[in-house]
Amino acid sequence: MTLEEYLERGGEAWFLTGKRAHRMQAMMVSQETSFHNALDVADYTVADDGVTVILKGRYGEMYATGLPNVVSAYTKPDGGALSEADFAEKDAYIDIVAREKPGSYCAMHVPPDVCVTVVTAGGNVLHTNRPNAPHGDGDYLVCRADERGEPDLTDIWVLNGVAFPEYYFAKM
Repeated sequence: MTLEEYLERGGEAWFLTGKRAHRMQAMMVSQETSFHNALDVADYTVADDGVTVILKGRYGEMYATGLPNVVSAYTKPDGGALSEADFAEKDAYIDIVAREKPGSYCAMHVPPDVCVTVVTAGGNVLHTNRPNAPHGDGDYLVCRADERGEPDLTDIWVLNGVAFPEYYFAKM
């Protein structure tokens, strides 16, 4: 079902959460590169455009995001600030750590038998609870919290239920 249909249906509620500090790896590429995200059961292709970074998580999941987002949301393992210069060597992963941000996101649980399709602000089409992937107790819809702690629905993404407990806080 679509995100709109799921939200209209009700049942689950948004809750305030936040990102936990967690290790990942990041890499810029020197040529068009395709990869598979096993937790999303999706394939992606990125180009050497000077701004796209591939992130790889602890569960083998991979996805692409912009360099400005990585520099602002992650640090070096020693806590030092990341900069664009840290990505000068292409095709080589570097270790990064997500900045902990309690209370900065909202999440909504999606039971494992429900598939919700969302389109991110970046145009990626994501689905909850895809067959052939582990989901724990179900996936989550996640978005930034606005200044009142309410969900900012302008950009929603899917986080696999296996990774959610490590990457985000439980209900706050």
